[in-house]
Amino acid sequence: MMKYLLIDDQGKRSRVFDEQVSLPGRLEFEIMDDPELLRDLDTEDLAEFDGAIVDFHLNTPSGPGYRPLTIVDPARFDGPVEVRTGMGAMLYLRQHVPDMSLYGMTELTHGHAQLFLAAAAVWLAADPLNVNEPPEILRRVLLAADGEQAHLQASHRQMSDSTGPFRRLMDSCLKRKHLTETYDWLRCYRMCNGPRAHRQVAGSVKRLLGLRIPVDAERTFFPMMTQWQTELEAFVRAWGEDTAHWPDVTTGVSAKTWAERNPVLDYVKSGAYETFFNSPDVRAALTFHRVNEAKEREGEERS
Repeated sequence: MMKYLLIDDQGKRSRVFDEQVSLPGRLEFEIMDDPELLRDLDTEDLAEFDGAIVDFHLNTPSGPGYRPLTIVDPARFDGPVEVRTGMGAMLYLRQHVPDMSLYGMTELTHGHAQLFLAAAAVWLAADPLNVNEPPEILRRVLLAADGEQAHLQASHRQMSDSTGPFRRLMDSCLKRKHLTETYDWLRCYRMCNGPRAHRQVAGSVKRLLGLRIPVDAERTFFPMMTQWQTELEAFVRAWGEDTAHWPDVTTGVSAKTWAERNPVLDYVKSGAYETFFNSPDVRAALTFHRVNEAKEREGEERS
């Protein structure tokens, strides 16, 4: 018997799994519509599941009386991290049951799918699960252990091909002296506007992150933008999107390069990614990933 924890606040999708994907005696789902309910399960309870399927865009409640689930890890985070998205729910599960098989669930028609799926794969080792696949395919994927059959999904190729460019995009600022995470740069950059957005970046960094960093166009911004566009182009092409009309950055760049079209800014400013760039639990998943990377490097150096 395979049993999965399904964290999803959309009853329609949950019913698909419960009524069309489940197999009596072989494949069952325990449905949870609010990650706060994870508090009722201890580590032993969670370990009884063969895996978890988690929706990214959880409409978690707020306001008086609501007790959000939090992630507490003093070695990684300065304080409790509130779980507001599926990334946070997966991070909570990684913390309590490190070897649990995780699936990031989405419909590829949703605007937020691309970055969330790639981040879950790279930062939390979660396999993608497209609920638009036929129930028989979803069943075969979930009946196999440890995501071994995730490739049976027709959409798996584009989902997996996007992770390499995503990783390179998110790693592109690691050698920067003052602000090293592309995620933080892009969170600030998406607050800028117009063809001369590069002139606004320093102010955005100060407002959002409280950092005073000089952003020189020639030495800081243009090299970053060139690499961002290069990797983002590979990323969106993996999803089958046309980038033929994007500016040419292969022969040198200037402010004029992005005067008429700025595909990086257009992409990250999309309202679909408001949650991705402004949820503390998404940022916490990146921190979790970086700490694990450092531990792996230390282990390799010792060996």
